[in-house]
Amino acid sequence: MKENSVKWFGYLFSFAFLIISCAGTELTQKQVGDAYKGKPVSDILVIAITGNEHNRRSFEKKFVAQLKSVGVDAISSEEAIPMPADLELKKEMILTAVNQYENDAVVITHLIGKEEKDVYTRGGSGRRGYFGFYRSRFSYAHDPGYSSTSTTVRLETNLYDVKTEKLIWSGQSETFSRDSKDQIIKDVIKAVINDLQKNKLIAPK
Repeated sequence: MKENSVKWFGYLFSFAFLIISCAGTELTQKQVGDAYKGKPVSDILVIAITGNEHNRRSFEKKFVAQLKSVGVDAISSEEAIPMPADLELKKEMILTAVNQYENDAVVITHLIGKEEKDVYTRGGSGRRGYFGFYRSRFSYAHDPGYSSTSTTVRLETNLYDVKTEKLIWSGQSETFSRDSKDQIIKDVIKAVINDLQKNKLIAPK
């Protein structure tokens, strides 16, 4: 009986680990610019490309906050550049901003894909004897269950050197989560910053 309990706990632990590992953010593609030979950047203009003004502000604000939390100066395009009605920034606007705020790099993020799926969940199964199985199946049959939405978001982030306009780093992230949009954004930005630090491409001033 004790052995069966241990096995059952093992099944539950394995299942829980599988669920946890399916959530979160992964950098599926990463590239460090071959032509970049400069020192780590420490002052960044953050730009998000999106047709939704609220999403742009939210993403840029969180990116700036996380950069500053690791000692890197940053400013969002919302703060640095008057946004045109069509949300399209011209090169002259960006150059004016980086000169004014003395940025040494520009980071640009845009959406490359998004999928949403409805997930219907009901009660679990049981293997602890015939009556345990009956009870679990009975509960399953009478369980109304619940619905949730899982979201997969794919973003591309590119970091450019201001002086040469050459690519320093590029990465594509994939996030599978049932969390809120804000949490997904935080996870993506954290993954990007962690990799930039790992490659010694950003550093405090």
